[in-house]
Amino acid sequence: MDRIGQRVIEIIFVAGWLLGASISHAQTPAAARRVALVVGNAAYNHVEKLANPGNDAQLIADTLRGLGFSLIGGGVQQNLDKPHFDRMIRTFGQQIQGADVALFYYAGHGMQVEGTNWLLPVDANPTQARDVDFQLVDASLVLKQMDGAGTRLNIVMLDACRNNPFSVLGTRSIAGGLAQMRAPEGTLISFATQPGNVAADGSGANGPYATALATAMRQPGLDIFRLFNQVGLTVKRETRNAQLPWVSSSPIDGEFSFAYGDEPPRDMVVASVPPLSEPAQQATTTRDAGGGQAPAPAAGSAEETAQNTTKRALSLISDTDTPENRAEAVRLLEKAAGVGYPPAQFQLGSMRERGFGVERSYEAALDLYRKAATKNYIPAELAVARFYGTGLSVARDMAERKKWLLRAAGHGSPVAEYLLGNIGYFGMDEPRDFLAAAEWYRKAANRGYPNAQVQLAIMYEQGSGVPKDYDETFRLAQQAATRTSAQAQNIMGRCYELGHGVAKDATEAVRWYKLSADQGFASAEFNLGRHYASGIGVNHDREEAMKWFAKAAARGNQMAATRLAEMQTRKDNPVRRP
Repeated sequence: MDRIGQRVIEIIFVAGWLLGASISHAQTPAAARRVALVVGNAAYNHVEKLANPGNDAQLIADTLRGLGFSLIGGGVQQNLDKPHFDRMIRTFGQQIQGADVALFYYAGHGMQVEGTNWLLPVDANPTQARDVDFQLVDASLVLKQMDGAGTRLNIVMLDACRNNPFSVLGTRSIAGGLAQMRAPEGTLISFATQPGNVAADGSGANGPYATALATAMRQPGLDIFRLFNQVGLTVKRETRNAQLPWVSSSPIDGEFSFAYGDEPPRDMVVASVPPLSEPAQQATTTRDAGGGQAPAPAAGSAEETAQNTTKRALSLISDTDTPENRAEAVRLLEKAAGVGYPPAQFQLGSMRERGFGVERSYEAALDLYRKAATKNYIPAELAVARFYGTGLSVARDMAERKKWLLRAAGHGSPVAEYLLGNIGYFGMDEPRDFLAAAEWYRKAANRGYPNAQVQLAIMYEQGSGVPKDYDETFRLAQQAATRTSAQAQNIMGRCYELGHGVAKDATEAVRWYKLSADQGFASAEFNLGRHYASGIGVNHDREEAMKWFAKAAARGNQMAATRLAEMQTRKDNPVRRP
């Protein structure tokens, strides 16, 4: 191939790469229309009643409402009989026309008959197999309503893999659990457990799947494929490997997160092993009004006693997570919080928010966060900002969110500085302001915060709000990459591939792409596939290229899906040489 031809291919690769980068950082506009139908059936008339579906559906509905979803019927739909169920699905199909995202969540009894999944209205009472067509709801009916609605993304969540309540029908056509379903284009289907298996209803107020799902959905910036992977790992751990959520999906154009603008909240107690989170480790003492470190508590003082009590509570659930230890941890935290100790108030708020060892209450959690935040405790200030940003127990108020972020930033929080940068960069409920975004990102980056270093590197690469400067792009990406940031590692690969701030080195580019791809970063998987396909920087390997394209396509990278389809077509239909 001549040099002109090689340059054309390079330009195509670079253009494709930059498009992939822009997709990976795209944010859903604030005006994006999200519509959800949430159903929880528990009070069955003719079979065993279920303990958790009503609570689970309410939890998911509250979470989705806080994330900007419009709910069919104005809220969660509880205990639907067959006519009502049919009517709500029909209404759902009408109202999702032209929406950006359509979501269906169902908790309750479900069963499969001859490979078809059926959802059970509360009045269902089939006495023979052919009754199911008239008394139950075919799960694929929801997919049919989504088909052709013009939505960018369709999500179906089926928390309906409990024991089959009609096994007495005595037909071999009825199997346990739910059957695998093929996901149409632009659709993701999540099952509470793998096909053919049975999920637990849960021993607490909520089932393990709904609890993990609600927690993950509120984590801003968490891509949907990573979200369901996180849900799966959490449920697997919480059920001691008894339940493993399952996902069926097709390639999705672009990336999607339920919550945008913030990064995953680190101010949460983790369900299985809840150590102090990173922000909570900043100090177990309060800060003074100027942001300086307050003096350590005096020996024998009430504050020292509260500090030791808080540490003892956290060690209880870190060492051995049992219901008894959770209850004792709550008792100890309540004691320390009662004397006004901010870290205890914050940790107790985290447990209240999660329903971890205590009844879940967003109102009580926010009240505890506020008490700690008014004493300049940074993790609590971030938590209050998050509640206003997502609308948990309060009306969503982005101005109030920004006020608390500014307060935390004033106390030296790089997380708050980064989130304030996001407000300007993405134009979250106010006009975009690249200059302000760069200033906030720079403050957080100078404190060594990887996410801010990555975002500022991108701004220097694109010349957004700052002069285009590839040297700065490389320097900032390198700083974040050493902290194992997958996104930064992908940028490093691009810098070496294109010679941005460093001499071109295809082998080094592949090394960085591989580090990022091994962490599941879709753009890096696509880039690695390109190099294996072209043999630049690594030995040509068609199968390896297809493997990485397939990984990226499964995470919604459309360019990878296209390349994979092209390579598969050539593989299946090789050109016959004369």
